[in-house]
Amino acid sequence: MQLKVSSSIVLTPLSTSHALELFEAVELSRNNLSQYMPWEKSVIDRESAEDYIDKRLNSGEEGAEWFAINFKNKFGGVFAIKSINRNFSTCELGYWLSDNARGNRVIGQVLENAVPYLANKQNISVIEFHCLESNAASIRIVERVGAKFQSKIANILDVPHKEPSLCIYALEVQA
Repeated sequence: MQLKVSSSIVLTPLSTSHALELFEAVELSRNNLSQYMPWEKSVIDRESAEDYIDKRLNSGEEGAEWFAINFKNKFGGVFAIKSINRNFSTCELGYWLSDNARGNRVIGQVLENAVPYLANKQNISVIEFHCLESNAASIRIVERVGAKFQSKIANILDVPHKEPSLCIYALEVQA
């Protein structure tokens, strides 16, 4: 299944066949990814990229769906419905972009498609995003779609310049 977001953005289900492209995107973007994505240092070749993908696809989280972001016919990152809590009608979304896709409103356009899908097809009423306090780009993205700051939780991510908290943003949606 493919989801055409725009003429330059297509989402496809993430699979281990994306491993080489994912590894190359991480290599291209390592300096930026290392600031916010603790897994970046573990993706060092095609095999470790396969492991990264496999762990996500087999997370065991209810409702989890992982997608390769193709931007202008090149691998541009990953978008995920990380989990769905059906009891509370909530979900958590996550994403990362390679340098070749950054600055093009890719995630904003993906969210314009994902939010109505989650509200109407999955009966989600609240979408959560977890962002490091210093990740201004991600915070701008989630605020642009209407998410509001809810709380802070202890940061357990292994990233440089470790800050004490992750910020949780929530977007209330209606079907």
